[in-house]
Amino acid sequence: MKALSRFAGIYGSGDILGVLRKFIHSFEYADIDYRFFNGISFPPKSVCFILSEKCNLRCRMCDIGRAGGKEASGLVQAISSGPETMELENWRAVIGDLAKFVPRPLILLTGTEPFVSPLVDGVIASAVAAALPLHITTNGVLLEQHAERIAELCTTPFAVDITVSLDGPPEVHDYIRGVPGVYEKAVRGIQAVAAARKKLGRRFPRVGITCTVSNHNSAHLESFVAGLAELNLPVDAITFNHLWFKDEQIASEHNRRHGDQFPVAQDNSSGIDFSSINMPGVRDQLSRIRRRFGDRYRIHQFPDLSQPEAESYYGATKKFVFYDHCTAPWRNVAVTPHGRVILSPLCFFGDIGNVRKETFHEIWNGSRIRELRKMLRKEKAFPACSRCCMLFGSRPKFYKLKDWLL
Repeated sequence: MKALSRFAGIYGSGDILGVLRKFIHSFEYADIDYRFFNGISFPPKSVCFILSEKCNLRCRMCDIGRAGGKEASGLVQAISSGPETMELENWRAVIGDLAKFVPRPLILLTGTEPFVSPLVDGVIASAVAAALPLHITTNGVLLEQHAERIAELCTTPFAVDITVSLDGPPEVHDYIRGVPGVYEKAVRGIQAVAAARKKLGRRFPRVGITCTVSNHNSAHLESFVAGLAELNLPVDAITFNHLWFKDEQIASEHNRRHGDQFPVAQDNSSGIDFSSINMPGVRDQLSRIRRRFGDRYRIHQFPDLSQPEAESYYGATKKFVFYDHCTAPWRNVAVTPHGRVILSPLCFFGDIGNVRKETFHEIWNGSRIRELRKMLRKEKAFPACSRCCMLFGSRPKFYKLKDWLL
């Protein structure tokens, strides 16, 4: 029934190209370029736009929120370093260049809170006008004031998707985010999107929720979803993300082997007690959540850990789980607020180029990224990659369409 409902909405809008794009992105060209093209890549699957180096929350599991003027972690430095800040015309130039790719990549507004940037409305409008699909990840605090405009721009089912980060029941979420009252603001933002959809007679933009599992909320996942259901919050899917980090074990092992060339430090780990995350309890809760709420929400875990992998994820962090080689440079990169092109703020490879000085097309298959791809294909992955979302996203996703439909 969910599949029929989805296809009814798609075919009713005539967005067949959106379906084809999702199909192509799900299969990712079967990694043909990774396997056979010696550093040359097909068009990117997605490009992350980090519009600002600032955030309006102080999340306990994130170095950006915890920075507070202290010595910056590698993640913070990756986002904030660079001589000049991108202006709207710079972002528009990148959008125009990306629109020349066939198929067109997905733009991800994430990395920090996109709605704190004064450029966000112009970037969203420019991406939609260029027919580039857009996915916005937000903490939801400022979503309410942008909801109606986004809904007006979203004239097809795949033009804009929104993911709101919520990490537990109200008191748990606000504690994790370090600011009181933000759960309520995020809920109002989601409700504002739903109201705008109703006003326009549409079922899109679609809204999902992502919940980052940590020791602060790992005992509250089921009550969290029960609370959303009680509110009758209009969301399609809830994804439980595991933490992406470098702890002392990972950093030490990586630097022992590769520190001369690619030194790393700990990231996204200082505010977390990994030993207090009860993974068997988390898995039990996810099972109950699927049984109780699976008819209402699509429930996902990312990475989708098996029981043995779950036992190792936080307890044996040097050990690779779920997947063991990175194809990220063949699929997606990030553009920082200063125009630097990097694989990810968590990555240690440094700059690939700068869109203020070169076009994205020149960077995407330029000499720097081709050499990086060849090196990474030979190495498969580095110790510092073991708990990185880019590594988990590298696993072939032939299950994605089934996941999306069912």
